[in-house]
Amino acid sequence: MDYNYRESSNEENGITLAQIMQYVKRVVQKWWLIAIAAVVCAAVGFTVAKVTYEPTYSTTVRFTIDNKSENTVTQGQTSSDINAGILLARNYRDIMTGSDTLMNLTAKGSGYDIKGSEVKRMISSSLGDERSIIELTFTTNNPDLTYAIATSYVNNYPTVTERAYQSTRANMYDEPQMPTRANPDNSTVMYTLFGFIVGAGVVVLAICMSIFIKDTLKSADDISNKLHSRMIGQIAHVKKADKSTKKLLISDRKMDFMFVESFKIIRTKLESSSRRHGYKTFVFSSSYENEGKTTVATNTALALAKNGKSVLLIDADLRKPAVYSTLGVSAANELGLAGVISGEKTLSESIKYFEKFNLFLLITSQAVADSAELLASESMEEIIEAVKNEFDYVIIDTPPAGVLADASIIGQYADACVMVVRNDFAPSRRVRKTIEDIESTGIEVIGCIFNNSESNTADGLAKRSRRRRGYGYGYGYGYGYGYGYGPSSKSDSKSRNEKPNDED
Repeated sequence: MDYNYRESSNEENGITLAQIMQYVKRVVQKWWLIAIAAVVCAAVGFTVAKVTYEPTYSTTVRFTIDNKSENTVTQGQTSSDINAGILLARNYRDIMTGSDTLMNLTAKGSGYDIKGSEVKRMISSSLGDERSIIELTFTTNNPDLTYAIATSYVNNYPTVTERAYQSTRANMYDEPQMPTRANPDNSTVMYTLFGFIVGAGVVVLAICMSIFIKDTLKSADDISNKLHSRMIGQIAHVKKADKSTKKLLISDRKMDFMFVESFKIIRTKLESSSRRHGYKTFVFSSSYENEGKTTVATNTALALAKNGKSVLLIDADLRKPAVYSTLGVSAANELGLAGVISGEKTLSESIKYFEKFNLFLLITSQAVADSAELLASESMEEIIEAVKNEFDYVIIDTPPAGVLADASIIGQYADACVMVVRNDFAPSRRVRKTIEDIESTGIEVIGCIFNNSESNTADGLAKRSRRRRGYGYGYGYGYGYGYGYGPSSKSDSKSRNEKPNDED
């Protein structure tokens, strides 16, 4: 299979179900933050309602509208008469609640210094659905004023209504009563509920906006959709339940089944690429630190070695060497690649074979400050050419290509580059930029490995495989090893609480 092929996105526009589920998942993960914001805002709404609450008092007057004389026998009304009465009630309501003349007469007769426009705001109305009934409710913040307005209105409405509708009349059958208690305080519930909804909504919106703006790679599909790159492998996240497990190595017999199988798949694809194109040396890098490239590079080398191949694993991350720590071997007296480049050690002296892993290593534990200058020397090219002739495969762990130039320098001498992309960590635009920068130097990026995936399918298979094998363990991915290359580790606050498949 040709892994150099760059497939186009199958969706240039719109949003996929997988992306929607990522938004939902992140919102669910932040439920506690949403709950806190909702409760706080609800408390604020409750407080505002209590502080601003002003009691109101209401009294209600009801009228029936009759389009016949007082002596007409109502038992003989037809359905058309009833419908006409309902329509008439609606027309009457417009007069009874909208007449400026009536409002001014009511204000004048109330005994209070108020205007007709104020009276209009004190009146609300409703209509009966089955009968020609008008219900007027008078509400103010003073019970005496409420009663005075209602009484004045009752005394003055016939003057206006009988002039407008001479053949009909409004019959009052509920007189106004003096309010004895304030209306129920519905504002407290309304403000509290409103505050709760606003608080939760704002946080949900902020979470979704942060995901959208950050635009990280949250699924294996994003590798092709956003990066337009090949997927070489997907490594599922495995939780750490057994703290005695220190290393994430496929050579550990208790290691998670899916974790091991992931590297067998990666091995198969690299072997296929080697057969098709003759590739033997592979540079492993990432955009940021803490994406798990060292763990991935180390286990890829182990997987190739398990298949009977002679494999050399080179730690070319001279600023922060970590292969020795990932494997759990001593490199205290080893100068590694830097020693060979500087001429202090020969290549044959520096390469060590570890029978435990069936692996050849060129490693060190000593950091080098001027790594770019060392790697750019002619000796580096000679070293790569030499090991190409000696080994079936050469796996080179390098610093993050999005932070330092080391990976691009080494890549000029290697056959191809593999990018390690951690789930929901680096912005997709940054990863794309890193790949473009690498390729601009003539290096072939054959694809990406999606690390720390939270795929439900992978997790489910892993759990089932552990049950079949009798293992009840989960293993964490982080060892607390800090790179110190820059602020990139801040790109995902999640990394403080849950480490990825990473020891860089």
